[in-house]
Amino acid sequence: MEKREFKDDLTDTWFKLGIVFGVCIVAVIIPVFIFFGDFLTKGGMKCGFLMITHLYCPGCGGTRSVYHLIHGHFIKSFLCHPFVPYTFVDYTFFMINTILVKTTKKLGFTGFPITYSIYVGIAVLLGQWIIRNILYLGWGITCL
Repeated sequence: MEKREFKDDLTDTWFKLGIVFGVCIVAVIIPVFIFFGDFLTKGGMKCGFLMITHLYCPGCGGTRSVYHLIHGHFIKSFLCHPFVPYTFVDYTFFMINTILVKTTKKLGFTGFPITYSIYVGIAVLLGQWIIRNILYLGWGITCL
């Protein structure tokens, strides 16, 4: 079988990192959230940035978002922190696509825009952070 090449040289590197990331999620993160999720989401851990500055940090809401995502509440996950479900969907599509390209002759897209999807993820992360702090500072609306 002839080997198909990706248009982006980093795709293989990101794929290998994605495998490590996936194994870590299955082995560590999911069990932690299944057994300790209620403690983590109900105030068991406080954000140091929020306690010191009284502003949301870029990661505020991420723990709750992961908890809701693991339990299948996708809308709640998005509302807590849109970066988490975006990353989940992007990771899933990237990994499936890369496996298809590596194992089949015709399936999959060799031009998966991995660099572009990382930039979009950074924009989502920073955008939600800025919007939350504007709502909080301007109108006193707390999002979490």
